[in-house]
Amino acid sequence: MPETDRAFLGVEGLDQILTEGLSFGSQIMVQGDTGVGKTVLAGDFIKEGLHCGDTCIYIACDEPPEAMRQHLLSFNVGTRAYEKAGRLILVDAYEEEQSTEKYCISDLSNLEKFFYLEKQILNDYKNKKVRLVVDSLSTLLTTAPAEDILEFHRSRLKYLRKNNILTMDIFVHGVLDDKIMTISSHLYNVILKMNFGGSPAHPVRMIQIGKVRSQRFVAAQYMFNISPTFGIIVANDMEVGI
Repeated sequence: MPETDRAFLGVEGLDQILTEGLSFGSQIMVQGDTGVGKTVLAGDFIKEGLHCGDTCIYIACDEPPEAMRQHLLSFNVGTRAYEKAGRLILVDAYEEEQSTEKYCISDLSNLEKFFYLEKQILNDYKNKKVRLVVDSLSTLLTTAPAEDILEFHRSRLKYLRKNNILTMDIFVHGVLDDKIMTISSHLYNVILKMNFGGSPAHPVRMIQIGKVRSQRFVAAQYMFNISPTFGIIVANDMEVGI
């Protein structure tokens, strides 16, 4: 399998916009409405990593890890061989103490403990090209005070950047305070916003990819569809404005 110094999302359309890809150590914030396709995007990102020879770590907070196994299988990606080879690591942060997975996080209410366990898992894969997905990070932060959330972001993202971890953190729209989301977004290299648009009778899925510049998020907006076989497909010739 090919190994490259740059990484792509594995999403048709978006990767044409990210012409130079992403460097390891970059951090992607994904914000989106419930049901819009954030986990599908995570599956695309992992599938791309597996095909490129990367090590992929997926921390499942909103569903059991088995849901991602089944999702990848719908992409014709069987997970057993990758898991056995240590190329795909599924971490259960959903079932907590009832988990039967090899890797699990049992106390989601303590951010310091989560960060410590996350570092322990990452430490097992030093010197690898690692993609890390937390789906969704907002679930972990729901009950934490604002100052703890911001300190957690700063210290965690600094560590991940220093260790060249290509990170995708997923946030469900509306779970965290807007002010916290705005401040946190400045700490990420790339921001992806996914939401429903159109009319109630004819809803469409919309996606923006960009960065925060001069205190403002600037990005063009595109429509996208979800294929049960290929995942997210962005029509980058159907830009709908900024």
